[in-house]
Amino acid sequence: GQIGAITGETSLRVHVKLLDSLMNLAGELVLGRNQLLQAIAFKDLHSVDASGQRLDLITSELQEAIMMTRMQPIGNILNKFPRVVRDLARSLGKEVILTIEGEGVELDKTILEAINDPLTHLVRNAVDHGIEMPEKRRQSGKKTMGHVMLKAYHEAGQVNVEINDDGGGIDPKKLVATAMAKNLITDKQALTMSEKEKINLMFLPGLSTAEKVSDVSGRGVGMDVVKTNLDKLGGVVDVDSRLGEGTTVKIKLPLTLAIIPSQLIKVEGERYAIPQVNLEELFRIPASQVKERIEKVGDAEVVRLRGTLLPLIRLADVIGVDRTYEDVEINGIRKDRRVNIADRRSKKSPLINDDSSKSDYGIPVDENYKGQQIADERSERDRRRYTDRRYHANSAINIVVVYTGSLKYGLVVDELQDSEEIVVKPLGRHLKHCKGYAGATIMGDGRVALILDVSGISQMAGLTSMEGTDRAKEVAFETRASQLKDVQSLLVFRNAEDEQFAVPLGLVERIEKIKRSQIENVGGKRVMQYRGASLPLIAIEQVAQVKPISDKDDLLVIVFVLAGREIGLLATPPLDAIEQSLTIDDNTLKQPGIMGSCIIGGHTTLIINIFGIVEAINPKWFEKREVVCISEGKAATILYAEDSNFFRSQVKEYLIEDGYNVIEAEDGLIAWDLLQQHEKDVSLVIADIEMPNLDGFGLTQKIRTDQRFSNLPIIALTTMAGDEDIKKGKELGINDYQIKLDKEKLMNSVYDFLRRYAEKTK
Repeated sequence: GQIGAITGETSLRVHVKLLDSLMNLAGELVLGRNQLLQAIAFKDLHSVDASGQRLDLITSELQEAIMMTRMQPIGNILNKFPRVVRDLARSLGKEVILTIEGEGVELDKTILEAINDPLTHLVRNAVDHGIEMPEKRRQSGKKTMGHVMLKAYHEAGQVNVEINDDGGGIDPKKLVATAMAKNLITDKQALTMSEKEKINLMFLPGLSTAEKVSDVSGRGVGMDVVKTNLDKLGGVVDVDSRLGEGTTVKIKLPLTLAIIPSQLIKVEGERYAIPQVNLEELFRIPASQVKERIEKVGDAEVVRLRGTLLPLIRLADVIGVDRTYEDVEINGIRKDRRVNIADRRSKKSPLINDDSSKSDYGIPVDENYKGQQIADERSERDRRRYTDRRYHANSAINIVVVYTGSLKYGLVVDELQDSEEIVVKPLGRHLKHCKGYAGATIMGDGRVALILDVSGISQMAGLTSMEGTDRAKEVAFETRASQLKDVQSLLVFRNAEDEQFAVPLGLVERIEKIKRSQIENVGGKRVMQYRGASLPLIAIEQVAQVKPISDKDDLLVIVFVLAGREIGLLATPPLDAIEQSLTIDDNTLKQPGIMGSCIIGGHTTLIINIFGIVEAINPKWFEKREVVCISEGKAATILYAEDSNFFRSQVKEYLIEDGYNVIEAEDGLIAWDLLQQHEKDVSLVIADIEMPNLDGFGLTQKIRTDQRFSNLPIIALTTMAGDEDIKKGKELGINDYQIKLDKEKLMNSVYDFLRRYAEKTK
């Protein structure tokens, strides 16, 4: 049991139930094998296919069950920390309380043993260097009792552990100065770093800002060891710190070391795997957009992505292989002679536009930058002719956005392939020194693919983010301005060949490719076998007056989760995800199941109301929520601020349908005036983030600084909220974020917050 987990005992306790299910699965496996062998002997291809699918299912279940035998609750190692904190605080003369959440979260035994030391180090650090002395805390207006919090929870198939303290925080300037004094970073790197990267400098070997090194730990001494240990486990560590307010260290860990989900990519004909822990997103820039999307800042090439500049690395250059590209005409691989990723007409800007001859960190500014830029462009123009392959249709650039804790960057690869669960094999002794690889795996065809270590690759390329540069600030400002118009994220698809449809991307759970033969008609309803269960299938023409789905053999199923159940919408390719601000007409083509239309890529596109379609087909799915009444018998009143008529009418319809009174406002200022007029009636505010005159953040600030409304719940509605926005909103006092057209989640949130508010005001 518990002692075994800590001392690394060789035996494990496993529940009998689990062993029974393993025996059961082993029996199924034998049956599956027998079927397969018989099918092969009789050369019955149909049966081979069926038993192959069955084996696939059994293997997945068996793998899960075997994993379960190794799982142990994280409480086994967390439970010793109260004592560690108590003893340490006493010896340092501090007052510290520790709270632990999520002891029941389970982790693979080997990972559990491996994170024991790093966690101990981080907790001791929080007490020793995070929490200030009682006297100092009193002077800065804090409670003398410091608070350290340990929290473990599951998220997106990974385990997250957070260590949070309300101490003095970390000073990024001090870290930069120390790192520069010890020649760990260059002046140029210091200039382009974001605040987060500066704080993450504490993981560099040999960096300590402790005045005197104590026997406990210096924040910085040994932090590189913590990072190295976590990197070995395929974990990601991220530090967030606010000076004077405290520090949070977040650790993301895989559930198990043996099998990891990963994204496969190809460079120079060889396959590589990128662990999904590090994967942020994948995107492709068509040749025609290279000059708008990819720029040069200083010597570095960057890509514009939603208001930020991401540094780019060519994977081929870092790992030292030839640059190649897939040539569709010869159906093979060719050498790539292109030197820059950016186009010769792409925008170029210096790192820092400084009028003085020296920058903040004392770096002389290059006066000849502009002249050099013009000369470069000329020579480039003379050197090449328009036969360049970058104007070729198949010359798109594939980018994998990866995340290493403090830094996000784009890896340019030849080809993006499938995502796959891979079995990790360690690298041999003679390859241990290779920085860019975390291991290897054997693919289905028997060939070896190397697993990339994204933080190792960023170090090899000497990468820093571009957040500190002037161009990054400029791009962020431009994006903020353009965001006053709502940018929609939509998934565009077809039903019949000549009718285009769209659905908000935030509602889509996943998309599957299927063959028409996989659809079964049972009891007058269409279903398909999916993940061991039956998935109900619906088509738009069942509700709306549109042409029936085209008679193709290859179909798509767009999976949604509504009322806690999965449902699949049939569609046909081509499929596209777009992000743009659209003018939506909610009148001309509106009908049951269709909430409006807009023009996308020159085609009239119908925006479908998935809730309307499902409600019309399966009305029993949706239970009626009770209406929250604030005063006797009177339904609650909601103030709703939104500048887009389309969204305002949609969301208002949801609210009225559920029985609430709605006061609507076209922007934040009007909402603020209306709130003051109806201060006694309004029990909840729903606000769009991007609005003219006063945005959602500004409105929240006004509400929260007014004594009368300090308890009023605020739900922010957005078409696509970035992490930064959510964080900023939470700090300002926004209670919840919801996607605009996700009726189900929005109405559940409204109900929960109104019920709590009603209880408080009684």
